[in-house]
Amino acid sequence: MITRQADSALDTGEPRVAALDSFDALRAWADAAIERQRENDCRGDCSLGSLAGELSTKDEESRTDIADGFLRWKDMILNGLRAMRDRGELRDGTDLDELAFALLSALQGGVLLSQTMRHVQPLEASMNAALAYLRSFAMGI
Repeated sequence: MITRQADSALDTGEPRVAALDSFDALRAWADAAIERQRENDCRGDCSLGSLAGELSTKDEESRTDIADGFLRWKDMILNGLRAMRDRGELRDGTDLDELAFALLSALQGGVLLSQTMRHVQPLEASMNAALAYLRSFAMGI
């Protein structure tokens, strides 16, 4: 079930992470996540995140499976960041793993706070901050 939830987020329904290989694509991904929260009245929308909250402290096998799902999401983001670096859009030496985790953490933390507060502001703030951090590694800055 956990693997299916992780895979379904990559395939359909969730903000797309498969083609996050430009600043515009990342902004569209963030905007899509924010819009999904607006559309569902900030009622969550991350099944894997919900499972993490419920199972990660109770069952080691489930925690490992959930972590693997999040790592696959992070790797999808990382692939896009690598493409940006390879095209010269990000400075050499940029820690792409850190940036991928920052973007994923901004999404997950923002969704959790938005769900709890029933307002999109936390998600907007976290995604805007993560994208601003990413831009600080752009070539020419």
